[in-house]
Amino acid sequence: MQDKKALRLYLIIVLSVSAVIEAVWIYLGEAASLAGISTLLMMVPFITAAIVGRIYYKKQRAMGFKRCRFVHVLLSILIPLIYLMLSYALFWLFTGSYNGHPSALMDAAAAYSGHELPKNVAIAISLAVTLPVSFITALGEEAGWRGLMHPIMHRIWGWKKAIIISGCVWALWHLPIVVAGLYYPSEISLVYVIPMFIVEIAALTIILSWLRMASGSVWPAVILHAVHNYLDQIVFQSFTSNENSVYYVGEIGIITLSLTVIAAVIILVKGRKAFTLSLDS
Repeated sequence: MQDKKALRLYLIIVLSVSAVIEAVWIYLGEAASLAGISTLLMMVPFITAAIVGRIYYKKQRAMGFKRCRFVHVLLSILIPLIYLMLSYALFWLFTGSYNGHPSALMDAAAAYSGHELPKNVAIAISLAVTLPVSFITALGEEAGWRGLMHPIMHRIWGWKKAIIISGCVWALWHLPIVVAGLYYPSEISLVYVIPMFIVEIAALTIILSWLRMASGSVWPAVILHAVHNYLDQIVFQSFTSNENSVYYVGEIGIITLSLTVIAAVIILVKGRKAFTLSLDS
């Protein structure tokens, strides 16, 4: 009964507050993006989970901030590294679109410093700033989705329904800004974006949920989410010069998505037992 009340309150708060922030983002557009509204949005699940945990699970580590085995930390780094590196490498090989110039890193450093910097200095600044930012925003999401929400759903409905329903909530949470063209390039047809986005969310939900259950901790899910965002959005895209790359690599790129789905299927087959484990909090 407590779990159902906690889940109901969590979903009401996180979806309502997020809807307001997304509406402001959609209305203000680029101005809101530059002001960092995406970071604010990604912290809503964390803040909501902290509130709900304080109300219903006072003596428990409701968000899963526990120690875990090193193997799960290692897997949280290797899994996204493999499917992203392999997909980009294949794309670079067959299209010749590897440019050898870390443009995104350079641009990010210029934004932080206010002027153009030497290549090595720019890369160092970007690595020092963007990686922690990726970790913080990933923590903001994962503490809510996998830290608090997934274990509650698991206890209420079992592991299969927990994966499906938590994935649907995660997708729904993103959908307004995806449809508004604020998450992916607006010139890409939604007929392509939405199905590919849903498949991506489904695959990542399986992988992240498995790490949460297998490790008993939210930290591996946070690390994987951060590594995924950082490698894809900051590192590999920076070395790619092809106008159509979004259709082949990245979160909705067919090559990257295919490899991510393969990883999810392998986990479902080989790591099935971990999904059935019980978490008290």
